[in-house]
Amino acid sequence: MSRPLFETNGQLGAWLESSDVTIVDPPAGLFDYDPDALEPTGVESHPLREVVDFIATHIASLPLKVYKRLPDGGRERVRTGPLAELLANPSGNPAISPYAFWLSLITDGLLADRYLAVQVEGHDGAPHLKRIPPRRWSVTSDDFDEITGVKVQVAGQTSKYDIHKDAILLGVGYSYAGAKGSPKRARLKDVLKEYEASVEYRRNVNKRGIQAPLVIERDRPWPDEQSAQRFRQSMRAFVHGGASTGGGMLLEDGMKANQLASFKPIDVADLDARDKVKIDVANAYGIPPELLGIREGNFSNLTAFKNMLYGTYLDPYIVAFEQSLNWCLRDRIYTYDKGVYIEFDREGQLRGDPIAQYQALSTATGRPFLTTNEARELLNKPNLPEGDGLVTPLNVLVGGQTSPQDGMTESRGTPVQDITSSREDT
Repeated sequence: MSRPLFETNGQLGAWLESSDVTIVDPPAGLFDYDPDALEPTGVESHPLREVVDFIATHIASLPLKVYKRLPDGGRERVRTGPLAELLANPSGNPAISPYAFWLSLITDGLLADRYLAVQVEGHDGAPHLKRIPPRRWSVTSDDFDEITGVKVQVAGQTSKYDIHKDAILLGVGYSYAGAKGSPKRARLKDVLKEYEASVEYRRNVNKRGIQAPLVIERDRPWPDEQSAQRFRQSMRAFVHGGASTGGGMLLEDGMKANQLASFKPIDVADLDARDKVKIDVANAYGIPPELLGIREGNFSNLTAFKNMLYGTYLDPYIVAFEQSLNWCLRDRIYTYDKGVYIEFDREGQLRGDPIAQYQALSTATGRPFLTTNEARELLNKPNLPEGDGLVTPLNVLVGGQTSPQDGMTESRGTPVQDITSSREDT
């Protein structure tokens, strides 16, 4: 890491690298020339956080589950074991829920283009994960920009982790030079600065602009200073609000109120420009602006966008995080069974209307697809001893019907109840 920081002086960079001297959290000024540096500038920008929070919250809310691939091609849920227990309580901190932990890691990746968590032993003696803020660690790489490990510096001490040996959860994006990633907010820096300037301008207009663009004229002089002072005090009370807020203004004899030709704060036409900045940020992260309410949409395209959210727009982020979990956690904690893998459960968000989904699945399979216990699980009810098998209705088994919802036989096209009644008549 040292050589890119001091590339203007090759000898100094070589000495720092050979002496194993790493600057993890330097002053912001040191990185001014480096667009990939993790400066705090822009992290809290409203358009950026609006898009990043949308992505991170939707992914972190998906349940992380462990499955095992069976020899016949099926799979079963793994609920016990070190890997399942680690995913159920990754931090081991009662104040940090699994949702909050994964949300922090995903947000690190979206804002800094990298995230890191190292395995530590918790208070219960079980392995847990400790999130390392991006400003506290640096990537070590070889001459081909391939990551070899990380260095974590806390309280003046540097800890080294080998990517091939140590149990760490690491994700780093693409960077043209180096291996530390390239945050999107660095590429959006100018756009975000334009947004902040627009917000500052509008704030100043609201603060310093004329709130009531009126001028009061009087066609005769005040009879005395006391009368003028009394009117000024009454106007101050009127402007400051109170019971007269929104009411009319009572003028004395010889006075009239004329409107002053001035612009109002609401007339400042910068809202469209600010929305365009938000659209640029949303497009940079591959999220339709309609889903964030930035751009108006109709019922048809909003429904289509929502249906594609977890399959098209969030899929690159979900797949990348799933692969990191499997390569970094499964292969270091659950190495004795390669058939085990970690996966986000996206079915709960993709299934949509349960009635339509169940009818489609039942029609496609030609029979019920849930056991009694699986259906009772959906209602949080206890299992039954006889509820593990599929119950197939007799009319589906021998009646020649195409699906359990079909009341017609395949051969005659006559309802089952009509066939029964005709037999009774004979």
